[in-house]
Amino acid sequence: MKNIQLIINPHAGRGDGARTGPEIARELTRRGFDCEARLTNERGHAVELAREAAANGADCVAIAGGDGSIHEAVNGLMQSGCKTPLAIMPVGTGNDFAKMFGSPSWQTVCAQIADGQRRHVDIGRCNGRYFTNGIGIGFDAKVADIANNIGWLRGKAVYGVALAKVLAFHHDNPSVRITTDDHTFVQPITLLAAANGRVYGGSFRISPQASIADGALDIVIAANFSRLRIMQLVPHVLRGTHLGLPGVRFLRTRKLLVESREALTVHADGEMLEGDNRRLEIELLPGRLSVIG
Repeated sequence: MKNIQLIINPHAGRGDGARTGPEIARELTRRGFDCEARLTNERGHAVELAREAAANGADCVAIAGGDGSIHEAVNGLMQSGCKTPLAIMPVGTGNDFAKMFGSPSWQTVCAQIADGQRRHVDIGRCNGRYFTNGIGIGFDAKVADIANNIGWLRGKAVYGVALAKVLAFHHDNPSVRITTDDHTFVQPITLLAAANGRVYGGSFRISPQASIADGALDIVIAANFSRLRIMQLVPHVLRGTHLGLPGVRFLRTRKLLVESREALTVHADGEMLEGDNRRLEIELLPGRLSVIG
């Protein structure tokens, strides 16, 4: 492995990408790699850069960014049809997907690239869009939407402010029809999470037993919760002790269909899914992504 395309999101981690990206490029060069570094300049640009890098024969695509940047890079790699491995340099706000690999520093990842370490992990797909960490529908998606537009805070405080805004102004419980590998049922939901990873939103342990190598999605459903019950639920989700609580349902499935008469608010890895979102076809793709580490 010699040719590495490094994609840097300069805005990741409220500017950490811009500060750290050049250091990563220098370290990869010092280790003897032919490293080309390119900066993203708008949302969605990493999809294009990763797709081009893979199609042009890069031995590895390295992404310096957070979960949103990883999300874009994975979509670019999948669109290319190539099996180019991804190296994750976690310099974002939440770095949730990197937690599934032990949250290595970018220096450690550079060493892993040099050692040729590689593993195959599961990813998901929702209405043609790939995701690594999970899909969120309802309350948590609204939190993600607001958090994405808060530029004056850093770290976990962003999600705290967003959560408070959703509780105050955007709470509802839409009725949906849910079909899994084994069940079909209709119910109102406050939120539905289809989790591949254990954590999202920086510190919310939505599915504490999830694995990126078990061939199944963990489905967590909170049904028809009031504002008060949501406030009571949040500390449990932060600790990962919410499964089994009244009104919380847990399922495991390979495929999931969610249908609604009204448009649903949906995120994939914290990135909002645009469109009507009345029918969501979600599936897990076992071992589809090659990751350095």
